[in-house]
Amino acid sequence: MDGSTIAALATAPAPAGVAVVRASGPRVRTALSSVFRGKKDPLKNPRLLCFGDILDFKSGATIDTGLVVFMPAPYSFTGEDVIEFQFHGSPVLVQRVLRSLYAFGVIPAPAGEFTKRAFLNGKLDLAQAEAIADVINAKTEEELRFAGEQLKGRLSQAVAAIGEPLRDALAELEATIDFPEEDIQPDKLDAVAARSEVARAKVTQLLETYSFGALVKEGVRVLLCGRPNAGKSSLLNLLVGKRKAIVSPVSGTTRDLIEEEASLAGHKFVFCDSAGIRETSDEVEKIGVELAKERIPWADLVLFVVDANDTSEGWQETLSVLKGASKRIWMVVNKIDLNPSAVGLFVCDSSVCQQNFYISAKTGAGIGPLIEALVEDVAKSAPEKGEAGEIITNERHRDCLRRAEESLGAFADLVHSKSAPLAILVADLREALSALDEIVGKTHTEDILGRIFSKFCVGK
Repeated sequence: MDGSTIAALATAPAPAGVAVVRASGPRVRTALSSVFRGKKDPLKNPRLLCFGDILDFKSGATIDTGLVVFMPAPYSFTGEDVIEFQFHGSPVLVQRVLRSLYAFGVIPAPAGEFTKRAFLNGKLDLAQAEAIADVINAKTEEELRFAGEQLKGRLSQAVAAIGEPLRDALAELEATIDFPEEDIQPDKLDAVAARSEVARAKVTQLLETYSFGALVKEGVRVLLCGRPNAGKSSLLNLLVGKRKAIVSPVSGTTRDLIEEEASLAGHKFVFCDSAGIRETSDEVEKIGVELAKERIPWADLVLFVVDANDTSEGWQETLSVLKGASKRIWMVVNKIDLNPSAVGLFVCDSSVCQQNFYISAKTGAGIGPLIEALVEDVAKSAPEKGEAGEIITNERHRDCLRRAEESLGAFADLVHSKSAPLAILVADLREALSALDEIVGKTHTEDILGRIFSKFCVGK
């Protein structure tokens, strides 16, 4: 850290009942004395809200009346002296308060700078710091729950539990290197190898939770495909609970890809409507059809929407297009309100489509079982949690665990070969521990910190 004092708006940059401006750093105390006047001195009443006037540093004029709280180091979020101003949430007032602090010599806080300082001052580890951003950005109950568990340190505790036996093993091997006249006994090496295998199994268990964790964080990607006028747009609107796509009896209305997130029973889904797949001479529609085809591999699940009144074999031709490129397909027969006899007549073979549904996007009939199946499908994909109940949702954590697993695997192979020099065995264990330590920030670079905290919002 450069010893600067920073300030930023900590609440949303929009008109509100209350705005909060936060400042942190070594000059907080003198700044507070220069821009606030009240009956009680916040510096003499730490952690208590004090009412008074927030002042313009240059003119001494009152900007607004409000509340101020002073949190002395090290008992603050950042571990530094921190002040927070609470006042009326006008964007104009926010700018005047910030300009007053800047005039004193406080500087604007870069994105994520408060949390970065909290990490550098040992108030939280790197995994917990990342969890703060996940809590802020959570859009579903499930996202919020997993981010909350990580913020409490559950992942950090799991990583520490994996690493501790490896540190002991590494110390034993390094001691043998330091005293070469005492060769390591085979039984001791076998014990070290056994500990590394247990650690590797736990790392693998954590890694296996990532596929589900990514679904929680990024959402299940569902593509609505089918022939024109099958009711894909109507189904999209029904699933997301609002009118997102244009619905028209005219075929080929949808030309572009339309994406919308929705939360179903606490799970995040990303639904994507696409152009109807068919041969066409319309150049714009043709582009839309190509976009739809290109999008198929993107989807975790394709909802193949079929018109219950389509007596041609065109829908089967469309299905053949989907088969080769789709991960999974569910068939959804729409407009059963117009043709109830279609139920059971339109069936996609289980070797191609996992499930068949019959709905009316117009009346809502049958939509309940489809939504229940979507939710159940996500729930079934949840892995058994690790010993601490942790789920990996972060790509950076996944990469660190993958590298740790590879190093532990290389260590095991060398031990079993019984021919590798001890120094190489030690190097593999060090690599594994370094990768694990990188998760919680025991080992880090400025580049890593820059990439992580640049994704935070300003003021956090």
